[in-house]
Amino acid sequence: MSADRLLLHDVTVQEGRGRASLPARSVLLAGDRVEAVVPAAEAPAEGDFRRWNLAGATVMPGMTLGHTHIAYVNVTNGRETLFKYRVPEVALHAARHAADLLARGYTAFVGAGSVAGIDMALKNTIEAGVIPGPRVTPCSRDLMVSGPPDRRSPELKKRMPRELMPVVDVLGDLVKYTEEEIDEGAEIIKVFSSGDDTFPNARSEELLFSREELSQVVRTAHGRGARVRAHSRGLDGIRNALAAGVDVIDHATYADDEALETIAERGVFVVPSLFQPDRLLALGEKFGKAPDYLESLDFRKEIENTLRFLPMAEKLGLKIVPGDDFGFAWTPHGTYADELVMYVERAGIAPETVLKWACAHGAELAGRGRDAGEVAPGRLADLVVWDRDPAADLRVLQDRGALRSVLIGGRHVAGPLAPPAG
Repeated sequence: MSADRLLLHDVTVQEGRGRASLPARSVLLAGDRVEAVVPAAEAPAEGDFRRWNLAGATVMPGMTLGHTHIAYVNVTNGRETLFKYRVPEVALHAARHAADLLARGYTAFVGAGSVAGIDMALKNTIEAGVIPGPRVTPCSRDLMVSGPPDRRSPELKKRMPRELMPVVDVLGDLVKYTEEEIDEGAEIIKVFSSGDDTFPNARSEELLFSREELSQVVRTAHGRGARVRAHSRGLDGIRNALAAGVDVIDHATYADDEALETIAERGVFVVPSLFQPDRLLALGEKFGKAPDYLESLDFRKEIENTLRFLPMAEKLGLKIVPGDDFGFAWTPHGTYADELVMYVERAGIAPETVLKWACAHGAELAGRGRDAGEVAPGRLADLVVWDRDPAADLRVLQDRGALRSVLIGGRHVAGPLAPPAG
């Protein structure tokens, strides 16, 4: 009996491709890969493999969280994202969040702004086997400017520690800091083409980086083999980000039909924002946000437009990946499945489509588009076993007791049920 080959027998297979699940299948693993997916009735009864009888459980690809602030710890404002805890404490929280992602069915995350470079440190320590966690596509620190192009303030750069978040009002600094982040291990660079109604330096409809600044970052990053993701809520910011050639549009909340068509044509990823603004409006008062402040936000309009464009975006074939701003007090780490369910219940997206976003699209965003994200021969055996089929009812993902096992590269890393020993 080979310790390297494992047969997951009599399972429902959710492939992660946006299609209905396949009942009565068996999945054969060889080392860290899927070797075959066959009807259960055709699976060999014995052979050079370990047989894992799963009696109708569902096997699907591990999900990827596409927009991850792994070091945010129940923050309530921008200052707390950087200064709520000292860096050593934040690092310990980040390690806990990474391990918990496994227990939620996520086998990968893509960073979206790394406080003090913690993404890069996590990737190294997880790969070294020091701590448990998913595969990590590390992001740079947020590269931020002090304000819109006509409202820059040199005082902010003086006050902001470069180690936490560089302020890059000078074009030359953009090149320097982009290079330094990549040298440290960043595989994706975070910039801001627009503001945000919750930011102190610019609202959602205002520009932050100029088009020239965005283009400079893109040229520098692409020249080093790294990608660029842009916080882009306002329409002008979205247009500038697309013109500059970014790889990921984060939020896209004011995208119009023309912008969506451009995004589709260019194969740019979109990580939408529905859950975070919805939860802020619903729960903000509980965490000290005054009713007048919440009313001053234009998040209701952003939510309305996101609900409008998501079905159209799917029809256009956009590469949508879930992952909202988790780590705020109203969107704590661990509530990732609530976002996925919201796409079904509020936007009318089919469960199997949402799973495609989180699995196949997520793996592509993470840089493993041809290597993971689907249950198919040759793909990495990054798999999750659930006791019920999430494609039949996505709320299964909200039930922690429904997760039975998590495999990364065919190796059991989380969940109460482990494969039989070799």
